[in-house]
Amino acid sequence: MIQKFQYYKPSLGHCWLMVALMIVGSLVVGVSLPHAPQSLTYALMMSIPLAFCWWMGSQEAAAAEIRGTRPLPVNAPHFGKLPAWAFLALAAIALLALSVVIEPTTSFIPMPDYIKGVFERVFVESPLWDMILSTCILAPLLEEFLCRGMMLRGLLARRMKPWKAILWSAFLFAFMHMNPWQSIPAFLIGSFLGWIYWRTHCLWATISLHFLNNALSTLISRLWPDLPIDSGWKDILPPTAYWPFYAGCAVVLIVTVYILHEKTLSPEVPAAVDA
Repeated sequence: MIQKFQYYKPSLGHCWLMVALMIVGSLVVGVSLPHAPQSLTYALMMSIPLAFCWWMGSQEAAAAEIRGTRPLPVNAPHFGKLPAWAFLALAAIALLALSVVIEPTTSFIPMPDYIKGVFERVFVESPLWDMILSTCILAPLLEEFLCRGMMLRGLLARRMKPWKAILWSAFLFAFMHMNPWQSIPAFLIGSFLGWIYWRTHCLWATISLHFLNNALSTLISRLWPDLPIDSGWKDILPPTAYWPFYAGCAVVLIVTVYILHEKTLSPEVPAAVDA
């Protein structure tokens, strides 16, 4: 079944269509199942653009026999000069540092009351099993498969410049959250995950990093339940500790990204483009 997806290399227009299908799906599911568990409504919402990708892949697979084109794997890991464990450790450290460095961007756009209500239902009022299933398992799996495994992979396969493909996929990733307050950090994290996918073509790496990011948010919401839902490290740490902590994370981010840049995408392994 997964091979059907590998034949589909969506254009930018089709990427926008996938986002539109997801938004329509969220509206339909929200109206039809207002009291369903968050994990169920999320899975149903995401199933619509994924079904579209599978259908398009099926059409492309049938035509591939005539044209002689080959599928482009969704996941084909290569880590350059780093062993997999070292790459994942460095990428995880970089992501954690990035989450701290970009935190002030959430102050650019105040969190609307309706978004606060959504976040409180997801992170505070939902049963723990439902929150973990939807936020820490389904979201990393489905969003990474759609945004990196399908969208970014397709744009790269169509010979779009890597920086442009990464930024477009990150913008679509941010847009599909339908949350202005979260848009800037989602775009920046999406850009980082897109860069990781381009350097390694490893979908499981971006899934793991996405899981780490969401699991951290879940952990903070449970450890400090009395804090406002839009709180961050600045609200948890005293000022005398926060700014040194912030500066340290900025240095760690620069160092780890530099190492990842220097050690990955070795000359022996091409970038993620169509064969």
